[in-house]
Amino acid sequence: MKMEEIPTLPQDIIVEILIRLPLKILLKFRSVSKSWLSLLSDSQFHKTHINFSMNNPKFTDYTLAAVPTVSGLGKICHVYTIRSENSSVIVSKHECPSKTVSLSAWILGSCNGLICLTTDSFNLMLLNPCTGKFNVFPDLMIEYEVGDGGVHIRYGFGYDAYAEDYKVVKMFSFPRIGNEGRRHVNMVSVYSLKGNSWSSIQGFDSGYVNGNVGVFANGVLHWEGCYDYVSGGISSEIVTLDLAKERYGRIALPRYEGGGIHWTLGESRGRLVACCNYESNKAAMWVMMEYGVEKTWTKLVTISSPDDGRVNISPLFVAENADEVLVKLGTEVTLYNSRNASFKRIADYVSTDDFLQVQVATYLESLASPHI
Repeated sequence: MKMEEIPTLPQDIIVEILIRLPLKILLKFRSVSKSWLSLLSDSQFHKTHINFSMNNPKFTDYTLAAVPTVSGLGKICHVYTIRSENSSVIVSKHECPSKTVSLSAWILGSCNGLICLTTDSFNLMLLNPCTGKFNVFPDLMIEYEVGDGGVHIRYGFGYDAYAEDYKVVKMFSFPRIGNEGRRHVNMVSVYSLKGNSWSSIQGFDSGYVNGNVGVFANGVLHWEGCYDYVSGGISSEIVTLDLAKERYGRIALPRYEGGGIHWTLGESRGRLVACCNYESNKAAMWVMMEYGVEKTWTKLVTISSPDDGRVNISPLFVAENADEVLVKLGTEVTLYNSRNASFKRIADYVSTDDFLQVQVATYLESLASPHI
């Protein structure tokens, strides 16, 4: 008897099925056949998978990467991935795969499943923690004349969808005192992964750019900036850089109570999140429901810090119903439950005495390649 052949599904149907599967299943499917390996390694499939994940949160796995910063030489960089699975928190420890990243690293941002790191060895690295693939390239070093105020270095990492290119932004911010008070002259350079090179773009003048690392959302990098001195205080706004247009802009922060002293920014499920830290040891968290429309800032929750000393709260991830919010509370990663105002420390991922702080980023699990 002749055995019937197993019917073959059309390619587009296979893709529609695969993009709905957990990433750990897709990683195993690369070993099924050469054709499946080719499909799962294709950049177009990666884009389709990422777009589906961004638009369908219920099918999406988000993971938290934490890199502890420690003092002293000879320390090995580790990436800790923290994720929720079956109502429990799973913590995994991974050594950085590149030998060039031998010391403590700093996270410069995440986008489409890639994490950008800078290290003490003056290199930058794009890393996909899910696949273990990475790409190392030199950081930008320039000669400049430092004034009395020194220079402040700011970074940002994101994706230019128009050029289909990952980009790293480096900002050199020089304080200047003039008739309008203390201002900053900002020199800006951009690294193109596709072009494998740094180039200078038009800079801008501003107040003090507060955030060391820009937050990427909607194709735009965001830094919290302090602009005008008003009645002895400081007016804060968000300074932005559109990666595709290389155009700067400003977004007004939500209206807040008196006593707000420090803003932190984050991104969750594609939306911009802002957190106002008060002198009274509390913080109010807001989300911009429609990007670029300032009247759509919506207050999510007010959090009172459990610690006696004041610490800044930074938003990391907001649950779909906003009942739970993952935050960086000082040097700890904590899950805040707004229903009963409780805190749950996620993990003791550092136990050494020379621990200084933890750099944290949430990222979308994907097959994206750090090479173009």
